[in-house]
Amino acid sequence: MSGSFVIDASVAAKLHFLEEGSGRAAAFVEDADRLIAPDLLHIEVASIAAKKVRRAIASPDRARLAVSATTQLLDATASLSDLAMRAFELAAAHGFSAYDGAYLALAEMEDIQVVTADRKLARRAAESRLSHLVHLLED
Repeated sequence: MSGSFVIDASVAAKLHFLEEGSGRAAAFVEDADRLIAPDLLHIEVASIAAKKVRRAIASPDRARLAVSATTQLLDATASLSDLAMRAFELAAAHGFSAYDGAYLALAEMEDIQVVTADRKLARRAAESRLSHLVHLLED
């Protein structure tokens, strides 16, 4: 699907590590014209990579590569300080985590969708009448 999207950590992880849905994530990202994310994405990918090393799912070198490659994946990042208030409002009103709220706040600000593999995020967005902000990467 061409266009601009906010990419979340669930999709970024599928690009860096072989997981169910990795092929779909790669095809989606390849077709996108522009990918952006809150700068939080870098820390979330680092957290995912560290877990994969601790669980012996990925080598430390592979995990380091994933963390460093996240920068090349994105066309732009948004500062969390610019998203924090709206992320808080979304979290307080609808029960999202503030982390998910940051992705949604950026999507709202840019008038685009968050592409995610996180079914819980997509479900909560639908329940909150915010599904227009979310594109669920289907299985």
